[in-house]
Amino acid sequence: MTPPLVAYADLHDDALVGPLLELVETPDSELLAADVARAALADELDLASAIALAVVASEGPFATAARSGLAATDARVAIAGAELSRLGALAHGDARRLLQRHGLDGALEGTALSPALRDAMPPSAVALIDALATETSWLPHAPSLAAFHAAEATGDLAIHRVLRWLDGRLVGVAAPDRIGLDDLTGYEEQREPLLADLHAFLHGAPANDALLYGPPGTGKSAAVRACAGAFADQGIRLVQVERDQLDDVEDALLALRAGPRTILFLDDLVVDDTDRLDRTLRATLDGGVAERPTNVIVWATSNRLNLTRGSRSEREDEVNAEEAVAEKSALAARFGRRIRFPKQDRAAYLAICHRLVRDRLGEVPTGLDEAALRFAVQGHGFSARTAVQFAATYGR
Repeated sequence: MTPPLVAYADLHDDALVGPLLELVETPDSELLAADVARAALADELDLASAIALAVVASEGPFATAARSGLAATDARVAIAGAELSRLGALAHGDARRLLQRHGLDGALEGTALSPALRDAMPPSAVALIDALATETSWLPHAPSLAAFHAAEATGDLAIHRVLRWLDGRLVGVAAPDRIGLDDLTGYEEQREPLLADLHAFLHGAPANDALLYGPPGTGKSAAVRACAGAFADQGIRLVQVERDQLDDVEDALLALRAGPRTILFLDDLVVDDTDRLDRTLRATLDGGVAERPTNVIVWATSNRLNLTRGSRSEREDEVNAEEAVAEKSALAARFGRRIRFPKQDRAAYLAICHRLVRDRLGEVPTGLDEAALRFAVQGHGFSARTAVQFAATYGR
């Protein structure tokens, strides 16, 4: 009997690899063969790429230990190499032969990583998956995988550029918005310091947390995504914490420790003062009980510089008003870089409309300005968001 995986113990729970390992032990099992075939059919990837992806995304004992760094001569690397040899043999022939016995090998006819999937993954993960998917011997890749996990972490964080923090865990975004700097018009002055900070951050220098504030629709969130995307090929991650998960920010920071350089993104930040979550966030940004990881910076967007809603009693109590304002401004003060996105004027709005329509239709038709202005004054206002809404339907 083949011993169970140790370094890659988590793969026994994988929908494809788990039943495949069991099928090796009982090759005549029609039920296990059917389980493998169902999992393969549900996956768009060919078998070698699918198993390679599971290996690179592993959160098992070897990947977890490797996050702290393992020398190539470490005995744990040798254990992982032996198991990789078994997995590589399955990926490049054994699995197909096992399914041929049941007439189910046609379920393995998937494809390699698609352009969309590659685009959603860090280049280092793509390179490893490609190497494993094309090479039959996986044992020599154990040291490379150890180095990969030390630099890029494990699980979804290792194989996604963009993630969300949901219910206490990191969840990868399979099809992230790939907005680029060239897709944005205006606010170059606001983005310049953010790009400078990211460049320094990626090269090991400290960088300030940043607060982007201004009226709705001015492109603050788009600026964050575009700036992160500009450095995605260099390994930067963008992790968004949803509004209802804000009390979990410290846990998110700790989960990102000792991994790739990451922007923790708090979008549309506003804190209801009934639970005084602003105090928790202030402590977290300052370090809290646990030291802030140096590989993570926090960027937030808000419609106003004062991030906390004032209570009615505070507004009515003039004696405490000044003290309340000072305390509530303290959260914004924790962001070392505060960038104001002012309301757009007519010229900036029309410039965005021109670019978006030209990108879609190949030209700027006569009468575009009049149509765009009518759209804006019908309750939409001059903003980047309005321009996107207008351009999406113009001429249809």
